[in-house]
Amino acid sequence: MFDLGANKGKNIPYYLSKAATVVAVEANPVLAKALANQYQKEIQSGRLIIENKCITGQNVDEKEIEFYIHRYHSGLSTLNVPKNNSYDYKKIRVIGCSFKDLITTYGAPDMVKIDLEGADLNVLESIHQNPPFPDYISVENCGPETLNNLLKFNKYSRFNIVSFYNFKSVYGYTGIDTAGPFGADIKSPWLSREKIIEVFDQMPDPWFDIHATSINFPLHMPDLNFYQKKINLLLWLKSILPNPLKSLIKKIIGFSR
Repeated sequence: MFDLGANKGKNIPYYLSKAATVVAVEANPVLAKALANQYQKEIQSGRLIIENKCITGQNVDEKEIEFYIHRYHSGLSTLNVPKNNSYDYKKIRVIGCSFKDLITTYGAPDMVKIDLEGADLNVLESIHQNPPFPDYISVENCGPETLNNLLKFNKYSRFNIVSFYNFKSVYGYTGIDTAGPFGADIKSPWLSREKIIEVFDQMPDPWFDIHATSINFPLHMPDLNFYQKKINLLLWLKSILPNPLKSLIKKIIGFSR
Protein backbone atom coordinates (compact mmCIF):
# COMPACT_ATOMS: atom_id res chain seq x y z
CA MET A 1 0.00 0.00 0.00
CA PHE A 2 1.13 3.56 -0.76
CA ASP A 3 0.23 6.35 1.67
CA LEU A 4 0.93 9.47 -0.38
CA GLY A 5 0.91 12.43 1.98
CA ALA A 6 1.40 10.65 5.30
CA ASN A 7 1.50 13.90 7.32
CA LYS A 8 1.70 12.97 11.05
CA GLY A 9 1.08 9.29 10.37
CA LYS A 10 -2.27 8.99 12.09
CA ASN A 11 -3.42 6.61 9.34
CA ILE A 12 -0.41 4.32 9.60
CA PRO A 13 -1.59 1.97 12.40
CA TYR A 14 -4.90 1.49 10.56
CA TYR A 15 -3.16 0.84 7.25
CA LEU A 16 -0.73 -1.62 8.85
CA SER A 17 -3.75 -3.56 10.14
CA LYS A 18 -4.97 -3.90 6.54
CA ALA A 19 -1.79 -4.23 4.46
CA ALA A 20 1.32 -6.37 4.64
CA THR A 21 3.59 -3.42 3.79
CA VAL A 22 2.99 0.33 3.81
CA VAL A 23 5.12 2.84 1.91
CA ALA A 24 4.46 6.24 3.49
CA VAL A 25 5.63 9.31 1.57
CA GLU A 26 5.90 12.64 3.42
CA ALA A 27 7.63 15.76 2.09
CA ASN A 28 7.94 17.65 5.38
CA PRO A 29 11.35 16.58 6.79
CA VAL A 30 10.33 17.32 10.40
CA LEU A 31 7.26 15.09 10.13
CA ALA A 32 9.16 12.37 8.25
CA LYS A 33 11.81 12.26 11.00
CA ALA A 34 9.09 12.08 13.66
CA LEU A 35 7.46 9.16 11.83
CA ALA A 36 10.80 7.34 11.60
CA ASN A 37 11.23 7.71 15.36
CA GLN A 38 7.65 6.80 16.22
CA TYR A 39 7.50 3.65 14.10
CA GLN A 40 10.99 2.24 14.53
CA LYS A 41 9.71 -1.27 15.26
CA GLU A 42 7.52 -1.38 12.16
CA ILE A 43 10.33 -0.01 10.01
CA GLN A 44 12.85 -2.55 11.33
CA SER A 45 10.40 -5.37 10.62
CA GLY A 46 10.11 -4.23 7.00
CA ARG A 47 6.38 -3.61 7.22
CA LEU A 48 6.73 0.18 7.02
CA ILE A 49 8.90 2.31 4.75
CA ILE A 50 9.14 6.08 5.24
CA GLU A 51 10.15 8.16 2.21
CA ASN A 52 10.99 11.81 2.95
CA LYS A 53 10.19 12.99 -0.57
CA CYS A 54 7.66 15.11 -2.39
CA ILE A 55 5.48 13.00 -4.65
CA THR A 56 4.73 14.63 -8.00
CA GLY A 57 2.93 13.65 -11.16
CA GLN A 58 6.06 14.14 -13.23
CA ASN A 59 9.40 12.38 -13.50
CA VAL A 60 11.85 14.66 -11.65
CA ASP A 61 14.77 12.20 -11.50
CA GLU A 62 15.08 12.46 -7.70
CA LYS A 63 16.05 16.15 -7.94
CA GLU A 64 15.30 18.76 -5.31
CA ILE A 65 12.06 20.68 -5.84
CA GLU A 66 10.30 23.46 -3.97
CA PHE A 67 7.73 22.60 -1.31
CA TYR A 68 5.65 24.93 0.85
CA ILE A 69 5.16 24.07 4.52
CA HIS A 70 2.18 25.65 6.27
CA ARG A 71 3.34 27.31 9.49
CA TYR A 72 0.22 26.43 11.51
CA HIS A 73 -1.48 23.44 9.86
CA SER A 74 0.85 20.77 8.51
CA GLY A 75 -1.99 19.18 6.52
CA LEU A 76 -2.16 22.25 4.28
CA SER A 77 1.47 22.05 3.14
CA THR A 78 1.68 21.80 -0.63
CA LEU A 79 3.81 21.32 -3.72
CA ASN A 80 1.97 24.14 -5.47
CA VAL A 81 2.86 27.80 -5.00
CA PRO A 82 0.23 29.09 -2.51
CA LYS A 83 -2.27 31.39 -4.21
CA ASN A 84 -3.78 32.64 -0.94
CA ASN A 85 -2.28 33.55 2.42
CA SER A 86 1.29 33.03 1.21
CA TYR A 87 2.54 34.54 4.49
CA ASP A 88 1.38 31.35 6.23
CA TYR A 89 3.87 29.21 4.28
CA LYS A 90 7.59 28.56 4.44
CA LYS A 91 9.37 27.44 1.27
CA ILE A 92 11.88 24.60 1.50
CA ARG A 93 13.60 22.28 -0.97
CA VAL A 94 13.09 18.54 -0.82
CA ILE A 95 13.85 15.54 -3.03
CA GLY A 96 11.02 14.89 -5.48
CA CYS A 97 9.83 11.55 -6.81
CA SER A 98 7.13 10.38 -9.20
CA PHE A 99 4.58 7.61 -8.84
CA LYS A 100 6.58 5.73 -11.47
CA ASP A 101 9.68 6.00 -9.26
CA LEU A 102 7.77 4.42 -6.37
CA ILE A 103 6.47 1.44 -8.35
CA THR A 104 9.91 0.91 -9.88
CA THR A 105 11.37 0.67 -6.38
CA TYR A 106 8.60 -1.08 -4.47
CA GLY A 107 6.36 -2.68 -7.08
CA ALA A 108 2.73 -1.94 -7.94
CA PRO A 109 0.57 -1.39 -4.82
CA ASP A 110 -2.84 -2.93 -4.17
CA MET A 111 -4.10 0.28 -2.61
CA VAL A 112 -3.17 3.95 -2.91
CA LYS A 113 -4.28 6.83 -0.68
CA ILE A 114 -3.66 10.32 -2.11
CA ASP A 115 -3.84 13.47 0.01
CA LEU A 116 -1.44 15.99 -1.49
CA GLU A 117 -3.16 19.37 -1.25
CA GLY A 118 -3.42 20.20 -4.92
CA ALA A 119 -1.05 17.69 -6.54
CA ASP A 120 -3.63 14.89 -6.35
CA LEU A 121 -4.82 15.20 -9.95
CA ASN A 122 -1.27 15.01 -11.32
CA VAL A 123 -0.66 11.81 -9.38
CA LEU A 124 -3.94 10.30 -10.61
CA GLU A 125 -2.83 11.01 -14.17
CA SER A 126 0.55 9.42 -13.44
CA ILE A 127 -1.16 6.29 -12.09
CA HIS A 128 -3.23 6.13 -15.27
CA GLN A 129 -0.04 6.18 -17.32
CA ASN A 130 1.64 3.41 -15.31
CA PRO A 131 -0.40 0.19 -15.17
CA PRO A 132 -1.13 -2.21 -13.60
CA PHE A 133 -3.60 -0.11 -11.65
CA PRO A 134 -4.16 -0.61 -7.92
CA ASP A 135 -7.32 -2.42 -6.82
CA TYR A 136 -8.25 0.54 -4.63
CA ILE A 137 -7.68 4.31 -4.73
CA SER A 138 -8.80 6.99 -2.29
CA VAL A 139 -8.15 10.62 -3.18
CA GLU A 140 -9.00 14.02 -1.75
CA ASN A 141 -11.66 15.84 -3.74
CA CYS A 142 -10.19 18.67 -5.83
CA GLY A 143 -13.35 19.37 -7.82
CA PRO A 144 -15.16 17.59 -10.68
CA GLU A 145 -11.85 16.73 -12.33
CA THR A 146 -11.13 14.32 -9.47
CA LEU A 147 -14.14 12.15 -10.16
CA ASN A 148 -13.67 12.46 -13.91
CA ASN A 149 -10.11 11.18 -13.58
CA LEU A 150 -11.24 8.20 -11.51
CA LEU A 151 -13.97 7.37 -14.01
CA LYS A 152 -11.32 7.15 -16.75
CA PHE A 153 -10.10 3.93 -15.09
CA ASN A 154 -12.37 1.29 -16.61
CA LYS A 155 -11.12 -1.08 -13.92
CA TYR A 156 -13.21 0.57 -11.19
CA SER A 157 -16.89 -0.25 -10.83
CA ARG A 158 -17.51 0.68 -7.16
CA PHE A 159 -17.32 4.20 -5.73
CA ASN A 160 -17.85 5.84 -2.37
CA ILE A 161 -17.47 9.18 -0.61
CA VAL A 162 -16.11 9.81 2.90
CA SER A 163 -17.04 13.34 3.99
CA PHE A 164 -15.07 15.19 6.66
CA TYR A 165 -17.31 18.18 7.37
CA ASN A 166 -19.66 15.78 9.23
CA PHE A 167 -17.20 12.96 9.97
CA LYS A 168 -17.78 12.85 13.72
CA SER A 169 -21.55 12.49 13.38
CA VAL A 170 -21.12 9.51 11.03
CA TYR A 171 -18.12 7.71 12.55
CA GLY A 172 -18.11 8.88 16.16
CA TYR A 173 -14.66 10.50 16.24
CA THR A 174 -13.25 13.70 14.80
CA GLY A 175 -11.13 12.33 11.96
CA ILE A 176 -8.71 15.26 12.38
CA ASP A 177 -5.51 14.65 10.39
CA THR A 178 -6.71 11.23 9.22
CA ALA A 179 -8.10 9.96 5.93
CA GLY A 180 -10.81 7.98 7.70
CA PRO A 181 -11.82 4.41 6.87
CA PHE A 182 -11.68 2.54 3.60
CA GLY A 183 -13.14 -0.62 2.09
CA ALA A 184 -15.69 -2.50 4.13
CA ASP A 185 -15.20 -0.10 7.06
CA ILE A 186 -16.93 2.73 5.19
CA LYS A 187 -20.51 3.15 6.42
CA SER A 188 -22.01 4.90 3.41
CA PRO A 189 -23.25 2.69 0.53
CA TRP A 190 -21.06 1.68 -2.37
CA LEU A 191 -22.33 3.15 -5.62
CA SER A 192 -22.18 2.43 -9.35
CA ARG A 193 -20.45 4.72 -11.82
CA GLU A 194 -23.77 6.38 -12.64
CA LYS A 195 -24.87 6.87 -9.03
CA ILE A 196 -21.58 8.34 -7.82
CA ILE A 197 -22.00 11.13 -10.37
CA GLU A 198 -25.48 11.87 -8.98
CA VAL A 199 -24.23 11.99 -5.39
CA PHE A 200 -21.16 14.07 -6.27
CA ASP A 201 -23.38 16.72 -7.85
CA GLN A 202 -25.48 16.92 -4.67
CA MET A 203 -22.67 17.17 -2.10
CA PRO A 204 -23.27 20.22 0.15
CA ASP A 205 -19.57 20.73 0.95
CA PRO A 206 -16.38 19.94 -1.07
CA TRP A 207 -14.40 18.56 1.90
CA PHE A 208 -14.44 14.82 1.19
CA ASP A 209 -12.45 11.93 -0.25
CA ILE A 210 -13.56 9.79 -3.19
CA HIS A 211 -12.90 6.05 -3.11
CA ALA A 212 -12.79 3.84 -6.20
CA THR A 213 -12.24 0.09 -6.35
CA SER A 214 -12.48 -3.04 -8.44
CA ILE A 215 -13.47 -5.04 -5.34
CA ASN A 216 -17.05 -6.24 -5.71
CA PHE A 217 -18.66 -4.60 -2.71
CA PRO A 218 -22.48 -4.88 -2.85
CA LEU A 219 -23.99 -1.92 -4.67
CA HIS A 220 -26.82 0.09 -3.14
CA MET A 221 -28.88 3.17 -3.85
CA PRO A 222 -27.47 6.49 -2.57
CA ASP A 223 -28.28 7.56 0.99
CA LEU A 224 -27.78 11.30 1.30
CA ASN A 225 -28.22 11.11 5.08
CA PHE A 226 -24.50 10.28 5.23
CA TYR A 227 -23.63 13.64 3.67
CA GLN A 228 -25.87 16.08 5.52
CA LYS A 229 -24.21 19.28 6.65
CA LYS A 230 -25.15 20.98 9.90
CA ILE A 231 -24.54 24.62 10.70
CA ASN A 232 -21.32 25.07 12.68
CA LEU A 233 -21.20 28.49 14.34
CA LEU A 234 -17.48 28.25 15.11
CA LEU A 235 -16.60 27.52 11.49
CA TRP A 236 -18.89 30.33 10.37
CA LEU A 237 -17.16 32.75 12.71
CA LYS A 238 -13.75 31.68 11.45
CA SER A 239 -14.91 32.14 7.87
CA ILE A 240 -15.79 35.82 8.38
CA LEU A 241 -12.51 36.77 10.07
CA PRO A 242 -9.93 38.34 7.73
CA ASN A 243 -7.16 35.88 6.92
CA PRO A 244 -4.33 38.15 8.17
CA LEU A 245 -6.14 38.44 11.51
CA LYS A 246 -6.52 34.64 11.75
CA SER A 247 -2.81 34.23 11.04
CA LEU A 248 -1.93 36.80 13.70
CA ILE A 249 -4.10 35.03 16.27
CA LYS A 250 -2.48 31.68 15.47
CA LYS A 251 0.98 33.21 15.83
CA ILE A 252 0.14 34.85 19.17
CA ILE A 253 -1.36 31.72 20.75
CA GLY A 254 1.24 29.39 19.24
CA PHE A 255 -1.34 27.37 17.31
CA SER A 256 -0.03 24.30 15.51
CA ARG A 257 -1.75 21.27 14.01
